[in-house]
Amino acid sequence: MNSKRSLWQKLQAYKLHNNVYVVMMLAVSVLGSILIYVSPMRHNRFVPELALACATSLLASIFSLISDIYVKYKNQENDKLLEGIHEFGINDLHFNKLQLLEHLLKTCDREVWVSGYRLILTSKISPSLSQAIKQGAVLKILISPPWMDGFQLVYGENDRVIDNYCKVFSAIAKACREAGRPVEQVCEVRFTRKPLFSDTYKVDLHIVTGPYMHNRDEDDQRITANDFFTYNLIKKSRLYHLVENEYMTLWEEADSVLTWEDYAKVSEQIRIQDLREKEKIELMKEASQPMGSVRERSVKVG
Repeated sequence: MNSKRSLWQKLQAYKLHNNVYVVMMLAVSVLGSILIYVSPMRHNRFVPELALACATSLLASIFSLISDIYVKYKNQENDKLLEGIHEFGINDLHFNKLQLLEHLLKTCDREVWVSGYRLILTSKISPSLSQAIKQGAVLKILISPPWMDGFQLVYGENDRVIDNYCKVFSAIAKACREAGRPVEQVCEVRFTRKPLFSDTYKVDLHIVTGPYMHNRDEDDQRITANDFFTYNLIKKSRLYHLVENEYMTLWEEADSVLTWEDYAKVSEQIRIQDLREKEKIELMKEASQPMGSVRERSVKVG
């Protein structure tokens, strides 16, 4: 990691660059006011006098902002943590992933990526995902499901997850119907047998991820994933591209894909019947088809 950082890089790390932009805008406004004041407007003295008053007021604001920037800069000048995480590619640290995702999804209108095993958090933000769909977003959901090796290596065979899957998929299908958009064109769900090393979300240009640790929960002592912390990545950083590339690599090498038509039938069975988790898993498995058959079909259509 390079220890020599420019002044601008330090200002970005300390979250002071926006203050600099404001100072520049105010400086331009002062210059414009001065030009109005010195311009030949003898027939109307009100406008030049008003421009002079504005320039004076703006100058006071500029001096106040510069002082504020200087004080904050000096207070944080030796904060190597802020400089380090920014250079590493982390825009900010968060301890509430749910709150962060819901905030980002409010304005999402392009794309959402999701990855995970049990979709616990994703099921909690399903209303926000529905809203993003209505705003025009498309979804990619990558899951390591309980009928494949990756899930079983981490969680074994005792976790109840299909209800989470149904909550997410049904919310997406309903949002597509209400938006008048075909669900097959809006959301693609792929299943991978490979283990996932972190839950990754992409909301438009924001990638949200973070390390988590596996511990036993307090209720039934089963293994569960606990987020240590969450970070929002800087778009142009190397870490952003590495995480994005990891997701796309697993996405392209996925083993099977959800068929929405079959899922509609499966979800109805799960809803009206009192089924055990293993039976739900078998039904959900039947609602998927191998990626090979999908690619062959697309080649034939093409």
